[in-house]
Amino acid sequence: QKFGSSALSFDWVSRSRTDRTGGSLLQADSNQLVSRLTVPLADNLTFRAQNEASLGANSDPVYRDRTIVGLDWKAFPGVTVRVAQQFLGDNQLKNLFNPNSSTGSTSFTTVETLLDQKLSDDTSVTGRYSILNGINGSSSQGALGLQHRFKLSPGLRVNVGYERVFGDLYTYTGSGQQFLQPYAVGQSASSLGLGAGDSYSLGFEYTDNPDFKTSARVEHRSGSSGSSTLLNAAATGKLSPALTVLARYQQANYANQTLIGFSDTKNLRLGLAYRDPSQDKFNALLRYEYRENPDSNPNTLLFGTGSGSSAHLFAVEGIYTPNYRWEFYGKLALRSTTSYLAKDLVGTNTLTLGQLRAAYKLGYQWDVAMEGRWIGQSNSNFNEFGYLLELGYYMTPNLRLSAGYSFGGATDIDFNGTRSRGGPYLSITAKLDDLFGFGKQPIAPKQQQESVVSQTSASQTSAEGAK
Repeated sequence: QKFGSSALSFDWVSRSRTDRTGGSLLQADSNQLVSRLTVPLADNLTFRAQNEASLGANSDPVYRDRTIVGLDWKAFPGVTVRVAQQFLGDNQLKNLFNPNSSTGSTSFTTVETLLDQKLSDDTSVTGRYSILNGINGSSSQGALGLQHRFKLSPGLRVNVGYERVFGDLYTYTGSGQQFLQPYAVGQSASSLGLGAGDSYSLGFEYTDNPDFKTSARVEHRSGSSGSSTLLNAAATGKLSPALTVLARYQQANYANQTLIGFSDTKNLRLGLAYRDPSQDKFNALLRYEYRENPDSNPNTLLFGTGSGSSAHLFAVEGIYTPNYRWEFYGKLALRSTTSYLAKDLVGTNTLTLGQLRAAYKLGYQWDVAMEGRWIGQSNSNFNEFGYLLELGYYMTPNLRLSAGYSFGGATDIDFNGTRSRGGPYLSITAKLDDLFGFGKQPIAPKQQQESVVSQTSASQTSAEGAK
């Protein structure tokens, strides 16, 4: 609801939470009313208030009652100073923040300076600085970043960036304070904090040639909890109107705190795609992929017992649509994997993957499909098969809803779609068109034709000229 330049809003939030670990703290059904008020006191000063109140006897064990009041002051263009006071309700939440205390409510004050300023079209500065006064005393945290883009030539740009994080950013959330930890799973990811350190980045991109585009970026992060380097490079080019070459390389190390001894994760992809712009009956993709340490073994995280692996993948896949009604899809892949569970324990295996699918359109919106999958491992004489029948409905030309039944399970990371077990299933498929300018062929516009002067008009014009 608007009251002049002021705004008042209400949200009703209903949560049903279940703790599958067997504990009772996070098992609850709750309802909460969230109200917000924004009042501009002046052109550069705004008052904000928010209240989160539980309805009924049950309260949410994670999102407890909270009240926030604050002021936003635009000191300069792009610079905002914010002062806020938070009041957190009940004793149970206070114990999450301070186990040594058992009475009263919890409140803390924050003073923040937010900076988002463009010095020019190619240079920008971002920053934040916060002073937090809570039950454990005062602390400060912040970050300052600078980004600049150099235009070396038409279509060629170089991007450089730097960011300094000072003070460990372990802020308060609805479930407690963030802290230093090696990894977090599921909803506990909100408890991951950000340690102090520096981040440097350098990248370039070239987009001037419509038949060739490339980009690369390197970023190095260093701090008290460790350092890591990230590499990313990609290129796409057209050999002919029907042939496109794609390449991408990614390399990264662990980014979380307290993790040591891990090797880099590397991924290289090369592809050759065929698509005739004059007709769209047959499309094909030939690709090679190299993966190094794509997965992490839990034993490595907990006991430091080293686990590494590498994989080579060769695959060819194609789509053939002889007419509007029929569509056929097929894939054949060969993957060789080597795993290193220890220095003297090396395992190798080779898998063959096959997938065939046929779809028939019953009309403009309905279709039926049948698919078969095969996974084979020659050195152990292992074979796995899976089949399915499917009925699909097109809500739009690019969005399809389907329901089907799977006879047996055959699932793998290099298959399209997951079929981990037999039985009924539901799925949603979306098609992305015109992705980065290479996914959809442009249609030539109609050419303007020259006007034709009839004989009668020409005779009349001559007669008028004679008069």
